Amino acid sequence: MASPVYAQRSIHFGVAAGSSVPVGILDNAFGAGPTGLATISMGPPDAPMGLRLDYQYSGFKGKTSSGTTAGDMHINSATANLVVPFRVGYVKPYVIGGLGYYPLRLPGAAKRESDWGANGGAGISFGLPFAGTGAFLEVRYHDINRSNTQSYHFVPITFGVLF
Repeated sequence: MASPVYAQRSIHFGVAAGSSVPVGILDNAFGAGPTGLATISMGPPDAPMGLRLDYQYSGFKGKTSSGTTAGDMHINSATANLVVPFRVGYVKPYVIGGLGYYPLRLPGAAKRESDWGANGGAGISFGLPFAGTGAFLEVRYHDINRSNTQSYHFVPITFGVLF
């Protein structure tokens, strides 16, 4: 079980890592790549809803098509999300969703572009025995609303630790 101090705090800091999978138009030119997440989670344990502020980096490896390899693509995101937990026992499932700002660098581009977007997903959280920390595993769907082209979509799958 989580230590009493961890369980009663209302602000937690966390880090996570995993893989991002491109979806739709991104899947045509890019393959899955690494992702990293830094988070601040706010809300008392008894609250029906919490707030999470996330910074995430996702990299995508360029695919080879017709003998030409696309360059790698990098997407950053800063998102504000509502978290709705379901208190069902030691492992606590939750849904998460919110809005964000997505700076990205396209292959060969001289400068970074930025667009707004949204994300939503689900996860599970649980305390780590004897560690005084918690952990989470989640999957989210990100939709970057590109103003001049089709939207970009990707799905990061992450495992993280909350302190």
